[in-house]
Order: sequence, then structure tokens, then C-alpha cells
Amino acid sequence: MYAIIGATGHVGGMVAATLQEAGLPFKAVVRNESRAKELESKGWQTAVAELHDVGALTKAFSNTRGVFVMTPPLLESADPVGDHDIMLKALSTAIDAAKPGKLVYLSSVGAQHPLKTGAIRKLYDMEQIFNKLSLPTASIRAAWFMENFVSQIGPVASGSPLVSFVDPALKRIPMIAAGDIGKLGAQLLQQDWIGHRVVELEGPCTYSVADVAMVLGYHLDKEVPVGLIAEAEYESAYKSFGFSDKGAQLMAEMNRGFNRYHIVFERGIHEQVQGETFLEDCLAKYIRK
Repeated sequence: MYAIIGATGHVGGMVAATLQEAGLPFKAVVRNESRAKELESKGWQTAVAELHDVGALTKAFSNTRGVFVMTPPLLESADPVGDHDIMLKALSTAIDAAKPGKLVYLSSVGAQHPLKTGAIRKLYDMEQIFNKLSLPTASIRAAWFMENFVSQIGPVASGSPLVSFVDPALKRIPMIAAGDIGKLGAQLLQQDWIGHRVVELEGPCTYSVADVAMVLGYHLDKEVPVGLIAEAEYESAYKSFGFSDKGAQLMAEMNRGFNRYHIVFERGIHEQVQGETFLEDCLAKYIRK
């Protein structure tokens, strides 16, 4: 039996689907009873636990061969880092008590840095606390999600430019599809090792925002311009998305980190894996909907 946090999302859902295809049992760890009943009606096993509830998490993780963990971004919280720290302490305490066979968790490119990474700082903290556990752990340092552009497909189709915080538009960065992260997560859960692993995960190609605009333009049969957001406007832009003041500050700092080549893979120090999904195939799935 495996336990999966985030099993109803793109990444965790692929972890679940991959385990299911392999004929391996798992349970989805969800936040409330109504969600649990919905999943149970589909034949899933579930466990109900908030990510700050040590007792419920310990019960959910007990007697499992492995646990997959991913935490929410919390960017609408007044204190994203502080609230995330509470979750990390609860998760670490529960995992230490439950003693599953292994822990696989979603981190990020740039998580090796304690400073100047913005929202990724939470994942640096995650790696530090999970590396203190006595069981085998694997951190998946994933590249920029290709799905980050999906929310813009509708506006772009209606004539708006493709908005970008990545500057310049021709700057290439590693990207990865969420499904490929989930596949790797499931593969790692089925492996055996000793100690703490770091796996750098990216797609088969690097891409620029200009490439994203070209892909969208091809599928939408139109010219798609790129609208770069000025650095001085990063925080106000994120606030307009509904993020808190601190959430907006963290995202602004993160984008500065990408633009200034601070948030990068370490390359050559850790394991490196390439996913299978190309950007054009990833975005095409959402354009057809």
C-alpha cells in the first residue's frame, strides 16, 4: 500500500494512475470527508488528514511501503512560509512516527538555495527537514511546469498577448509536464535505496516564452504576441491574481531568480532525468478542450 498526497491533482493523479496501472494498491490522502466519499464511490481507498494534523497524518502513513508528498503553494496566505513550515513539521513528525518504507516528494529547481528564490524557499526548507528523517527519501526537483501557461489559453484565444514574467521572451528555461513528474514519482516509490536522493527532472527540450507563443499560435491559427511584465510591476501583477502581499513578494523574487540565472539545476551533482512530454503536446491537450 502507498499513500499519496495530492492524488486528485495533475501530478498526484498521475502517481495514482501509474501505480494503478502497475496493479499496486494506494490510498489518496485528502483533506475532508466529502472528498473522500467522492473518491471512494470510484473505488479508491482514502484517508482523511489535514496537512497540519499529526495524528491523522500518522494514521494515513502507517503500514505503507511509501508515501508521496506535495504541499500547496499557499500564496493567498498572509504568511506562506510560516504556514508551510507548520505543515512541514507536522508531515515530518508523522512520517517519523509512521515509518513508511520510503518518502518521495515534490521539490523544485533551485531548491538548493536558502535565499533569493522566493516561493521556492519553502521547498528548500522541505528538503532540509526531510533530509533529517532516518528513512530513504527522494526529492524530485522539477523544472518550470508547462501547465503554468494553461490559464492563459482562453485570454490568448480572445486576442490578449501571452503575458510573461520570464524576461527576455527568448530566454530558454527547462520545463516539465506535470504528468511526467507523476510518472517519476510512482517509479521512485517502487524502487529501493538507502539514504537521501535528489533527482533533477526536466522535459526533452528547453523552451522560451516565445516558443510557447509560437505553439499557441499554431494551434489557435493566429499570431500570438508576448507581453512582458516589467520587473517593477511583478508584485502588483501577482496581487491582481489574488495573492497576498507576502505571496506576491515571494513570486516576484522567484521570477527575478529565474531571470538572473540564480534558479537553475546544479547539473552533474545529482541524478538527472528527462520526461517524455514536449511542450506542444502538453498544451495541445488543453486547447482541444
